[in-house]
Amino acid sequence: MDNVPVETPRRRFLSLAGATTTALLAGCTSDTSRSTTETTTGTTSATGGTTAETTGTTETTTNPKPTLRTKYNSRERYGSPGTSFDAFENPSHWKTLEGEKTPDRKTKHTGPQCLRLVGTDGHHVILQREFTEAMDFSNHDMSAMVRTTTLDKIGFYIYLLDAAGNYAVLELRDITYRKPDIGWFRTCPGVFKTSETEPDLTNITRIKLQVTNATSDDVEAWVDDVRFHPKPEKGYIVLSWDDGKRSYYEHAAPVDDKYDLPAVLTQPPQPEAVEHDIFMSIEELQERQSKGDEIAAHGSVKNPFGEISASKLDGILRRNKQWLLNNEFGGADFIVYPGNNFDKTALEGISKYHYMGGMNQSGNVNTTGVHGFDPLVLPRTTGHDLEISKRVVDNVANHRNCGILNFHDFTNGNTMSVSEYEKLLAHIDSTSGVEVITFSDLWRMRTDTTA
Repeated sequence: MDNVPVETPRRRFLSLAGATTTALLAGCTSDTSRSTTETTTGTTSATGGTTAETTGTTETTTNPKPTLRTKYNSRERYGSPGTSFDAFENPSHWKTLEGEKTPDRKTKHTGPQCLRLVGTDGHHVILQREFTEAMDFSNHDMSAMVRTTTLDKIGFYIYLLDAAGNYAVLELRDITYRKPDIGWFRTCPGVFKTSETEPDLTNITRIKLQVTNATSDDVEAWVDDVRFHPKPEKGYIVLSWDDGKRSYYEHAAPVDDKYDLPAVLTQPPQPEAVEHDIFMSIEELQERQSKGDEIAAHGSVKNPFGEISASKLDGILRRNKQWLLNNEFGGADFIVYPGNNFDKTALEGISKYHYMGGMNQSGNVNTTGVHGFDPLVLPRTTGHDLEISKRVVDNVANHRNCGILNFHDFTNGNTMSVSEYEKLLAHIDSTSGVEVITFSDLWRMRTDTTA
């Protein structure tokens, strides 16, 4: 943080400042065979030639101490961040380059109508809006509300094109909402790549919205409430470790400590599993918290959030958060969804116990803007490949986005090796314009109402 004294290690500063320990958001592949049985208990606008400037910072704000129930629904309170660009009152602003667009007054999220987008027989849907005056996107991200019935078939992309046709593409690559109980969510995709010649982001003349069809079938989606958000001054990385495994404590934590970088850990998928050697003990988790790591909630893949009843989910959420509170883990307000699995009903239940979580996970670069993401539908990137993970670091540094890199166990195929992890942290350490943060830090920035 900018206000950390030079002589104070950042991880120690977080502990001294009382910063809360935050949540991992992720999808674990399986529970261990040594886990115990799962049990539950009851109960500025920028529509002209320029956009608004960034104001304020949240880095000196401390998150409140977690309580069992949230004090508000974060998706409602922070559902419309930034400034409005287009709620599709006038669809004629958008030219259809591929697929079909239809105004929809019934399914709308914001204002009088949204746009229903259909791509048939493997075709994408591509809309384009041209500006009479070029717009400056050098200090702004974009977000949009999205809903789709073909969740596993599409990605959602935003293209920013300058007068010469050079582009930056902002991508949400994968959606892990579960049918049939679907709903709207906000995405604020980070930059995935640019054209060979970097675009002049101060001179953007066109925007494209694209529903990318990854199949030979039909796809269907709705889009609404496109908004602008100020970029932070730098890029951010979160190192998130699921499952509370002892392998983190023995092999990853020493590397984090070597580079003085914090990580976000979860409790074991079943809290009582701390009694087994394969998981960190309560004392070891508390030790990691004292060194700046954050400990957050986690579910079990035996009970996917998008597939169990609302009452069963409530019992799991209540039990796990109470365990975190009883053991004084400051990341209790944040949560990881097992298997990245969620639906509309799950999001409603999760909002009663947690402020931030997710997520939509991809094996490729999958980043987010800091100020515009859906609080309970964050994206992240699987930390299985060193080169992809280094690209995440480079992209967030260059475009001032946030990349959440997810790990499980060095023996798993979804996690790089120990030696590669050390190379990744060395790369982070040597890359200017990027900082490793916790979910508490990210949440403080997301809730900065001056941004």
